[in-house]
Amino acid sequence: MANEIKQKEKLLIIRFLEQASDEYSNRTCNDWKFPSDWTKEEKIEFCKEFHEWNGDSEEFNEDNLRLPDFAVMSFLAHKLYQTYI
Repeated sequence: MANEIKQKEKLLIIRFLEQASDEYSNRTCNDWKFPSDWTKEEKIEFCKEFHEWNGDSEEFNEDNLRLPDFAVMSFLAHKLYQTYI
């Protein structure tokens, strides 16, 4: 279910916060890669949940597991809100 936040997603939030001061103030590129410790299955599940939440499930393609950083942050913020608010 898209509203369940997993431990690796919590760690991902921390990573984003650590990177924020260095990257986002003057950023012109929105490329983002999954952390190296995520399995392909975890990446597939995350991207599928993202596209379902985003309303574009037809865009999900397990051979193209790329999402822009701002979209990942928005999705994680939604999941946190749904989980804790």
